[in-house]
Amino acid sequence: MSALRSCVRAGVSVSTLAGAMFLAAPAHAEGWLHDGEVGIGTGLEGGTPEGGKFGFRRARLRVVAGLDLRTDVGESEGMGFRGFVELEDRATFGGEVRYVRWAGRHVGAYAGFIGTLTPETLLGGSVGARFLIPMGRFALFLEPSFSVLPFGGDLPHDGPLVWALFSAGGRLGL
Repeated sequence: MSALRSCVRAGVSVSTLAGAMFLAAPAHAEGWLHDGEVGIGTGLEGGTPEGGKFGFRRARLRVVAGLDLRTDVGESEGMGFRGFVELEDRATFGGEVRYVRWAGRHVGAYAGFIGTLTPETLLGGSVGARFLIPMGRFALFLEPSFSVLPFGGDLPHDGPLVWALFSAGGRLGL
């Protein structure tokens, strides 16, 4: 009788433990925070035209869409992915991958790689600042940036292409 009682107790204990393990919600030690954004930007584009000296002109208007990823443990740094389409003269499609470091909840800086994919390729580096004006889950973003693109098939005659841009738009915590 005591052997039967021991087996029943062991069976109930094992089934209770198994049930608790399978019914319990998984613990999330680390999760991802996502922020999406859409904006518009322009600025100055510089380069050396054929036989001339370095000069600037107004950069083409561009529409920007992006996604920022960071962990909930290390909210002060993350990765950003951007796509852009330049709308004037000819349509140009490009993208950017960046490392973002936040100095506070609403001010940050980034460094990354930027390039255009079509109709001609350009590749280079970019740096910039991020300023957020929060409105709940939504925020307005303001972003001055500077890019130097020394590689590709669409370069000015004798040197790299330089972008000094300003973008603004909306940001939503997803």
